[in-house]
This record gives sequence, C-alpha cells and structure tokens, in this order.
Amino acid sequence: MRPLALFAGIVMLAGPASLAVMAAPPARSLPAAAPKPAATPKPKPPKPHTVSGTLESYDASAKTLTVKGSKATWTFNVADARVWDGSKSVGLEDIVSRTGAKVTVKYIESEGLKSATSVRLAATHGGKSGSKSQ
Repeated sequence: MRPLALFAGIVMLAGPASLAVMAAPPARSLPAAAPKPAATPKPKPPKPHTVSGTLESYDASAKTLTVKGSKATWTFNVADARVWDGSKSVGLEDIVSRTGAKVTVKYIESEGLKSATSVRLAATHGGKSGSKSQ
C-alpha cells in the first residue's frame, strides 16, 4: 500500500503543476529573419582633377579644347563646361580668340575620356598700366 500511497501523493502534488504546463500554449518560435541581399556597392563619382597650361586650340565642331602643360598635352571635351575669363563668366565661343593664353581646367575622367567642368582663362588686363606716374 505504501507504493500506492506514494504514487497518489506524487500525482496530487504534481497534478496542479502538470495541468498548468498542459494548459499553457505551446511556445512559438519566431521565424528566422530573411537574409538581406548583399548590397551592391554604388559606383563612386569620378574624382575631379585640375591642370594648368597654355591654350593650344579649340575645336568648335567637336567641342574639344587642347591644353599644353609643362610635361604633357591634354584634350578635353568642353560641351558642358563653364568658361571663365578671370572672374567673369563668358561663353565657350569666346575662347577661340584666346589661343596661347594661360588656362586652368577642372575636369573629371571617366572611361578614359576627360570632360572639363570648368575652364578658367587668365584674366586679361587691358587698358591699365602697371606703373603709376606722378
């Protein structure tokens, strides 16, 4: 009888606890987060460059500008470039008459092509004398 009494005691003690466990809803497992697709790196914008030299030529039909530096000669596409004569903005056609002038070109290079973003001609100092008379 003792084993039966012991078994009955265990059932009575474990009964309410086992009912609570059985009554609790089963634990839900969270769905695994879907892996994010690998982000494709954005291409970096081309790095701007600057060169200075002498204006060799301008081809209006091809919209190209040739500049000769101390160590190299470069040809730039100037279709979208802003042109400056000193601090004054001028039209692209105004550089035709400035062959031989000192020039600074800011450009970007993409796939081997140099595209000027800015062309700055050395300022002309017409009409002013460099010395003062007293």
